Amino acid sequence: MGPRRDDAGSATLELAVLTPAVVLLLGLVVLAGHVVSARQVVSQAAEDAARAATTARSQAGADSAAQAAVAADLAGTDCGSWSASVSGALVPGATMTAAVSCTTSLGILPGSFTAANTAGAVVDVYRGVATG
Repeated sequence: MGPRRDDAGSATLELAVLTPAVVLLLGLVVLAGHVVSARQVVSQAAEDAARAATTARSQAGADSAAQAAVAADLAGTDCGSWSASVSGALVPGATMTAAVSCTTSLGILPGSFTAANTAGAVVDVYRGVATG
């Protein structure tokens, strides 16, 4: 008697069953990376916007500086649309808060994802103080 051949085709069947699961898992890892990356970019943009707002000389200048900082940070990213706003008084020792949100696609999946973050920065307490 020869060897039994009951296993014929089982490797092909296992490959056919496992391949979609592995591809799906890989896709979820890529999607998670995309979401984390978008959150990090928005967090950095909010921090930069808050800091830029504290260096301005007027409230209108603070808004403009924050918008410019966010535009620079989000340039070249997948943000389809973004918004930024600044709140707080531009006086020494006060805190300026920037809120940034970015809507980005989910890559090859349908739909979109909105990442949002806020950050604050303190206006320099020695601002406008003459020494000497």
